[in-house]
Amino acid sequence: MTKDVLLPLGVIFICAAAVTVAFVLIARLYRAAMAEYRTAVDRMVKQQDQVSAQLTELTGRVAEMERILRSVD
Repeated sequence: MTKDVLLPLGVIFICAAAVTVAFVLIARLYRAAMAEYRTAVDRMVKQQDQVSAQLTELTGRVAEMERILRSVD
């Protein structure tokens, strides 16, 4: 009778351990992926700020060129 109880309990224990290990591994992978995502987002925000600054500078230059061209006429 003891073997009749131990076998199902052993199977349940192994399944529970497998599910727990899978959950922990998935959580670690998710954390790592989110860290990479945050790094990429930070990098993109910096690049966007640089592009915005360049666009502002170029807008000023174009406005100055327009002013010069209008003064020539």
